[in-house]
Amino acid sequence: MSKKEMTVEEKFLAGVSEKMKDGAELSLKDIYSAFSEVNRKTISWRLYSLVQKGELYKTGHGLYSLRNNEGKSFAAGYEYLQKKSQTVFDGLAEYGYDFYITGIDSLVGEILHVPENYPVMVVVEESGMKEIQDALNAKDMIVLTEKDRAILSESMLRDKTDVFLLSGRDFSLATENIAQKEKGFIDLYFAVTRMGYGVSVPELSRIFKSLVRNKTIAMAKFKVAAKERGITTEINWLIELNKASKKTLEFMSEQIEEARWK
Repeated sequence: MSKKEMTVEEKFLAGVSEKMKDGAELSLKDIYSAFSEVNRKTISWRLYSLVQKGELYKTGHGLYSLRNNEGKSFAAGYEYLQKKSQTVFDGLAEYGYDFYITGIDSLVGEILHVPENYPVMVVVEESGMKEIQDALNAKDMIVLTEKDRAILSESMLRDKTDVFLLSGRDFSLATENIAQKEKGFIDLYFAVTRMGYGVSVPELSRIFKSLVRNKTIAMAKFKVAAKERGITTEINWLIELNKASKKTLEFMSEQIEEARWK
């Protein structure tokens, strides 16, 4: 009597289980790599189905196991995200694109007065920008990107924005899909100065001074983050500012004042 032929889902579970021996966990990225010939969306749906059936367990954000590791915490920092950011995080974890939550959410402890509710800042790999924006829009979220600068000038819409979406290529300065503080500040700085994000310049300055004073940022990482966002020149200037002589600062002030009136 021949063995019952395995379904596609059963084959998928068998393949995943083989890599989860001895209670090992697999990240979503590892699973995508192991089944590179399968569409990512298909894999996401299979994982979802297996979790619903109790044949796989989601042990963290983007982590799966054959065991239900109760009590295991989620990615470090997740519990400090505002509720809206957690909702966005949970949704994006199922799509398979590289992403991280950034901005205010990644700077907890450096901001004296954290607002109760603020737009979520997310960096997503460029190839997933359109799909992610459409997916979030479908959940009745107003999502604006760098390309929407004309719209962003309309303060009424900007104030109602739920998500500021930035494209990214280098994800090395994020841990468990949450930006490290260097990257979080750089992205926040970019959003404030280019996209009208609702943090005042004096508050942005206070955050930067806190980061420097508390020595919670590494300047090398700061520069890498600036390069990835395309603002190396001004960030280098900011870093070197305290080394400038009084006359140099006086000259810079003159140039800045002159530029304001052009």
